[in-house]
Amino acid sequence: MDTEYLKRVISYAAVSVAALAVIIYFGYHIVNKLGSEVKTEAAYIDTFVEEATFDGYIMRDETVLYSSASGTLNYLVSDGAKVAVGTELADVYRSGSSSLRDRIDELDEKIAALTEAESSAEYSSVSDVNRIDTRIVSTLSEIRSAASKKSAASIYSLASELLSDMNLRGLVTGEVESYAAEIAALTAERDALAAEMTNIAETIVSDSSAYYFYAVDGYESAFSFDDIDSLTVDDISAMTETSEDELTGYEAGKLVNDYIWYLAVSTDTDMAVCFTEGAEYDVSFDYDGATVTMELYSILTDSTGTAYLIFSTDLMPDGFSYTRYQPVTICVASYSGYRVPETAVRVVDYDGVDVTGVYILYGGTVYFRRIEIILSQDGYVLCDTTAGVSDEAVDDTDEDAETEAYEAVDYLELYDAVIVSSTSLYDGKILSY
Repeated sequence: MDTEYLKRVISYAAVSVAALAVIIYFGYHIVNKLGSEVKTEAAYIDTFVEEATFDGYIMRDETVLYSSASGTLNYLVSDGAKVAVGTELADVYRSGSSSLRDRIDELDEKIAALTEAESSAEYSSVSDVNRIDTRIVSTLSEIRSAASKKSAASIYSLASELLSDMNLRGLVTGEVESYAAEIAALTAERDALAAEMTNIAETIVSDSSAYYFYAVDGYESAFSFDDIDSLTVDDISAMTETSEDELTGYEAGKLVNDYIWYLAVSTDTDMAVCFTEGAEYDVSFDYDGATVTMELYSILTDSTGTAYLIFSTDLMPDGFSYTRYQPVTICVASYSGYRVPETAVRVVDYDGVDVTGVYILYGGTVYFRRIEIILSQDGYVLCDTTAGVSDEAVDDTDEDAETEAYEAVDYLELYDAVIVSSTSLYDGKILSY
């Protein structure tokens, strides 16, 4: 027998066994180490907004203006402009078609956009290009959102903003030296078209200090709030069921006599109790896409369970669509608290008392923290940020008073590392080596 060969075989076998033992030893500890690693998420403050959609009816103090002769209107002030007594609002031409009037309005808008860009460029520099680009991108996103909601009025308003910013960008970057030539050409075309509107039959003049609006919808007399403080559910219901007055063709716009306007929202008594008179709410108007902060002026209810919320505001957003009836979305309530994944929540027994909380990781050690859940939503919970604060303010004069075991457990705090990926946890467990 070759003893040297046998020695080599035994030597190789011993080395292999030793190597396998080392691999097993380190593998065990590596696996054990990996098993101790956990995933955490910092507790941060989040807000959940509860919204509801209702039918809304706009009410304003409106007076329709009439001309004594039918014809084409040439507006002399902008839509929604504040006017004084005696202000000339519009000329009524005997000759001139509605399509001619529409083209003049279109030219007026283009001239106004270019003139605004020229004026804004005087106070802008190349460093403002990024800011302008950000606005353009934001407006495009809003247009897409408005298109998905089929909000034509909002798209129209946003398109005007987009055109203004694009015109301004051209001037600021130097791609366009000036819009003076374009403005002059558009003005010449506008004047030529206006010249075709001849034989002024009448000039409409404001008889009060008010806001002048072009559109008349026939509901001006129906949605009245002459006695806003004495309105009842039946009064509002009657308004919503009234048919619009037939337009005669002699309407020359309307005056809104007060900057305060109202919104009547149809609901029921069960929902009405969620609102508080005198409180402010954010109201989003579907046809316009605008959000207006309004005060809840009053709540009207009756024995049938029908209710109306009457909101008021003195805000008159530029380009806002005062479409008489439109769906509105209202922020009913909002909740703020520490956001924690629902899967991280545990219930632990402390001497017979079930305590709700989460495990956090601090310095490689696991700790249990109490929480008070105020809302569960979409896989996470919001926890009260003030929980435990009042406990510190209590003056415990009875030193012999017995303290429950759970009362010694601290509450969750902002940015605590909440453990979300492990179940084999307990207070005081050490995960680091």
